[in-house]
Amino acid sequence: MSNFLPRPTSANVDLFATIMDKIILSYVQKLFSKPLKALFILVLLTNTAGVYANNWLEPFPLSRLENSQQSEQPQYLVAVGRIQNKSGVSAPEHWLQLPKGMLEKATYRVESSKDTNKIFQHYRSQIQQSGEEIVFECSSRDCGSSIDWANKVFKLSTLYGVDRKQHYIVAQRQQGDNSEYVIVYITERGTGRIYVHTETYQFKTSALPSSALSDAMETDLYQQLNQYGWISLPVTPHGRYEDLDAEKLRLLVSQLNQDQYQYWLVAHHYGKGSDQALQALSEQAAQGLLQQLNAMGLTAGKAQAKGLGALAPTKDSVVYGGRLELVRQKIR
Repeated sequence: MSNFLPRPTSANVDLFATIMDKIILSYVQKLFSKPLKALFILVLLTNTAGVYANNWLEPFPLSRLENSQQSEQPQYLVAVGRIQNKSGVSAPEHWLQLPKGMLEKATYRVESSKDTNKIFQHYRSQIQQSGEEIVFECSSRDCGSSIDWANKVFKLSTLYGVDRKQHYIVAQRQQGDNSEYVIVYITERGTGRIYVHTETYQFKTSALPSSALSDAMETDLYQQLNQYGWISLPVTPHGRYEDLDAEKLRLLVSQLNQDQYQYWLVAHHYGKGSDQALQALSEQAAQGLLQQLNAMGLTAGKAQAKGLGALAPTKDSVVYGGRLELVRQKIR
């Protein structure tokens, strides 16, 4: 690709790596005793993983490169939201579509018993130190279902692991005329094996409209609402939200005020307690969030709060303790 510095192909790099490994290991066998040979081989495997993978991220110690690829892509989709179930279809909450560019992938198996949190911090700190701007990150069950990240986002079944052991981060930066996106996904399988998958994507900055990221992040809630007639709101089962989600809600409020529809703000609550107690908690959550949306400027009477307690469970929402949805009322 003429827009980027030429790099060796993944096949040539792998072939060269294999030949060098055989030469070095043969030489080591002649020089060292068995204990020293074992130590040297371990260091060799640890240090060469980052060489054979073409992106700049330093692998976690004791990582073994299992696969790497480099290819030119006509376009590239980046998941910038948690996995959600919409009308029976699981998919990331948002997709960011990037133009033609160069993609580099690498998958590592971590030969260590370290917790995935420590591995995540290893990569996150590198991203921050490099000057990359974090676009989205999630951990544990906040990311959604690991099986969907593995099969639908990365299309790599090896990455299917335990939901509470997963981490995901997306970051971006500009380098002269080029833009770069870096993605890291960490997972631990049920067998205890830990995998790290990294992707780096570069493209010409001029090929991407300046509003593309903000449009993908900000308008998606209302677009989903128009498409499906309902959305799960980015709040806790009690109606609380982070600062970033507050901006999304404010934009949603301004868009709701411009249409002619009426809405139900429906809360679901699960956990310990009687049906009556859970019903009361869901009604409190719905009323509380509606008050906050009204404070953001939502037109009075635009939405009505309703609590359903534990009467309409879904697999994900039971795990998280509940959910709050905005549902468009049917026109009579």
